[in-house]
Amino acid sequence: MFNIRNASSNDLPAILSLIKELAIYENLEDQITFSQEEFQKSIFEKKYANILVCETNEKIIGYAIYFYSFSTFLGRGGIYLEDLYIQKGFRNQGIGKKILKLLAQKCIDENLGRLEWACLNWNEPSLAFYKKIGAKTLDEWVSLRVDGDALSNLANL
Repeated sequence: MFNIRNASSNDLPAILSLIKELAIYENLEDQITFSQEEFQKSIFEKKYANILVCETNEKIIGYAIYFYSFSTFLGRGGIYLEDLYIQKGFRNQGIGKKILKLLAQKCIDENLGRLEWACLNWNEPSLAFYKKIGAKTLDEWVSLRVDGDALSNLANL
């Protein structure tokens, strides 16, 4: 049996371990640059994002990190799902679908206009799952990011 609940600061070591697993899976482990203290402050003090954890037998086996966004065209807020990760041995058991269902219901309950996220273009199993539950790709949009030195340079223009 699986239980999905809001994360607490006590869950942080397990969440960070799963984040590292996700980074390894996505070949992005070199991009993890935060400290545990920084992560703790960002989530549990500054509340930049929220975390749901999925546990079985008191062991955390998955998580979802999300935050609120806003659509100027809808004139309403939305939820952006930053991460959804389930450990390999627990995939294909409906956990991801249950987490997405909870977030969709949160959108409905809070009168939010959409639930959105990004997926790496080579992650075929995830893309197939997302399309199966009704998600559509936004091929006309290109994701952009400014970080690191480019962020500092932009701030100093």
